[in-house]
Amino acid sequence: MTMKTRLFALFVTLGLLAVTAFAETATDIRHRMEQRLPQIDAFKAQEVLGENNRGLLEERKPGSGSVVSDENRDREAVYVLIAKETGASADSVARARAKQIAANSKSGVWVQDEAGAWKKK
Repeated sequence: MTMKTRLFALFVTLGLLAVTAFAETATDIRHRMEQRLPQIDAFKAQEVLGENNRGLLEERKPGSGSVVSDENRDREAVYVLIAKETGASADSVARARAKQIAANSKSGVWVQDEAGAWKKK
């Protein structure tokens, strides 16, 4: 085998490993987010949490513990993954997701509009 062939095989192998690692990471993130959803919905119903205009949770009243930081860390990771796949920026992905979240939120949930004003849906 020539050096070029070996290097090519190495890059292909590394690429496959990266794809596998990405799939596990995305699956792990989705699983964690699904597990947190009932807590998040309960906090939203109690007006403890709201959805900001950057696609992240924001604490409106104290009492959510680590739920906000854990969820936001996973959301930011998802936005980065989507941005890499689509060629968009993570910020534009997050802001587009914020609009979707606001539109699909239940009545009474705090949402932040594009200008930064908070209102109940």
